[in-house]
Amino acid sequence: MPAVTASPEVAAAVWKPLMFRAVIAVAFGALSVFWQHPGEAFVAYSFGAYLVLTSKSAWDFAVAPVVPSPVRGLLGGAAIAWSFCAIFMLIFASTTAMSLAGGIGLAVAGILELVVYFRHRRDLVPAREFLITGVVSTVTGLLLLVWPGLDAHGIFGVAGGGAIIIAVFLLIAAFGYRHDAHERSTGR
Repeated sequence: MPAVTASPEVAAAVWKPLMFRAVIAVAFGALSVFWQHPGEAFVAYSFGAYLVLTSKSAWDFAVAPVVPSPVRGLLGGAAIAWSFCAIFMLIFASTTAMSLAGGIGLAVAGILELVVYFRHRRDLVPAREFLITGVVSTVTGLLLLVWPGLDAHGIFGVAGGGAIIIAVFLLIAAFGYRHDAHERSTGR
């Protein structure tokens, strides 16, 4: 059975947004691992920045000309969820705000990513990447909502752990699409 690959046009259109999201997730995940005693404000601002930049990467993916309109709407909804929750988190900058806003934002966006996967994985090969990101975002969001009493370090650890899983998966995917776009465009 031959491997299903994206066309060079599709690969070229999606590898940069996926790589951007992976790099943002690496940075946030590494920060959460190596910063041992973060303050509440620092966690709120870094978590909020992570959500806003993740929103930008989803939006960049959604507006690519190769992406079908229904996928644009779903990923646009995920971008809005991440952005609104980040703004709420930045305004209130408390552990309760981070647990609630971060949890809701990640869970809602994760569910929308899963909808993209289940509805569009056959007509848009890169939609298959949203299975893992959707599951990890949803689980991370639910963990933040189930344990609202976490301190700043706990919130940082849960959100950062999810970011690390997403980063690893998306780095592999982005490099694969980059390779497909480059190899096929040069005729190798």
